[in-house]
Amino acid sequence: MRQMIQQCAFLLMAMVAPLSGQTEAVEGVEKPVLVFESGEGGYPHYRIPALERAKDGSLLAFAEGRFIMDDHGRNDIVLKRSQDGGKTWGELQVIHADKEIVMVNPSPVTLESGRILLFYETFPHGYHARLGRHHKMMPSGFGMNTQKMLVRASDDHGKTWSKAVELQKVSRKGSSIISSGSPANSIQLKRGKHKGRVIVPLFLTQRIDDKNRTWQNAVLYSDDEGRSWKLSQSVPVTKTEPGNECLVSETDEGYVVMNSRSQRSKNRLLSQSRDGGVTWDPFVYSSALQNRPCNCGLLKFAYGDKSRSYFSFNNSTKNRKNGYIAVSKDDGKTWPIKKQIIPGYFGYSQLVKCDDSTLGLIYEPFESPRQKWDLYFVRVNTDWLER
Repeated sequence: MRQMIQQCAFLLMAMVAPLSGQTEAVEGVEKPVLVFESGEGGYPHYRIPALERAKDGSLLAFAEGRFIMDDHGRNDIVLKRSQDGGKTWGELQVIHADKEIVMVNPSPVTLESGRILLFYETFPHGYHARLGRHHKMMPSGFGMNTQKMLVRASDDHGKTWSKAVELQKVSRKGSSIISSGSPANSIQLKRGKHKGRVIVPLFLTQRIDDKNRTWQNAVLYSDDEGRSWKLSQSVPVTKTEPGNECLVSETDEGYVVMNSRSQRSKNRLLSQSRDGGVTWDPFVYSSALQNRPCNCGLLKFAYGDKSRSYFSFNNSTKNRKNGYIAVSKDDGKTWPIKKQIIPGYFGYSQLVKCDDSTLGLIYEPFESPRQKWDLYFVRVNTDWLER
């Protein structure tokens, strides 16, 4: 069966539109580098990238290795490492593969100790957080055919990984919550009263009935480097729609900012926590950050007397294309700089700090099955962004 799926997928790949012109950066930006190529390692497709920098300077690119062009097919969690700031990438490394389950939404973080944590979700094959062509909607609870949230650890900069530990009984406390997680980087707080706290962004799928669902946003947090976890209060929704996939970053004061995908609005959803992620202000719409609903990248970049927040997004309200990076000098209150990076297709993206003058950006150069599902990486000079 697996061989048949792969053969069908490869035939489809041969018919999709080429990526000519879709993987070129604008003038002044280095040429994008192919990281995960369709068909590599027996995976016809790659989606949902994540990026992290290890303590030794290695860059780690995570993704879902997919067997079909569907969000809810058979996926594995895979990794590649770079020793030269993303200019070249090593061999494909499979972190978790299992033909009976679907694995999604990698979310890494490097702790001050050097340990790397990787969070992701699993679903039994044939079930997911919504009703679809290939699956039923999952039941609630923790029995058969329900979601798990897992974490693995690496103490050698991503070369090897521990056994998975289950977190779903903490992250899905609500009786109607059927999934928890988010495809975005987790963070460890560097300043303020809660310095050292690990924050994991979550969007929680709430089952209404067999066909309908809604969402909540919250975070998992740990004050002992991941040995134990607590679930925050949900972000209040009073004047906006509920949030979906979400990102977190830290302000100069040590507060936590959440930036969430809005499923129907073109405006991003914003919230702030002043107690290390335990409680949250109600969501508000951002008038400065707009895009066609899509997961984006958010990075706090601080060194010396320089403090910047960077946001990577598809600067279009109609299509997943026109990749931009926005720059904020006041922790996201305003975004006065918005600069085009990739003029072509631009889907999910994530950001990482390569060094004190370079951002790394991994992105999807596609928006539909009409294009190949590869993943590319590009280096961006921070001074160039502000010229």
